[in-house]
Amino acid sequence: MQVTVRIAAGICGMGTELILKGAMDGDYQIMLSSDCQLVQSLAPYLEEVDQLMAAAGRFSKNPIFQAAEACRLHAACPVPTGIIKAYEAFCELALPGNVTITMEKQD
Repeated sequence: MQVTVRIAAGICGMGTELILKGAMDGDYQIMLSSDCQLVQSLAPYLEEVDQLMAAAGRFSKNPIFQAAEACRLHAACPVPTGIIKAYEAFCELALPGNVTITMEKQD
């Protein structure tokens, strides 16, 4: 199985790609590439993460959000949520589907 997530973070213009490949109950690989150095610093944390906790852990105990905090990602950065969505699909806890945030400011 392979799950690929591509995230366009927004106004910063930084792109991220995450690939989870292998078997949920066996060996798997995680590959992270990003234009953002802070997001790149998540890679070592992701190699050690418990898949089910990443997919279903609550905000305060989720290892992806904890790693994002340790790496000093901006609170509104959508990348951690995108990574969690990838783990959800990889662990077959949710069907893969696109997520969209649309923003408009009016004076």
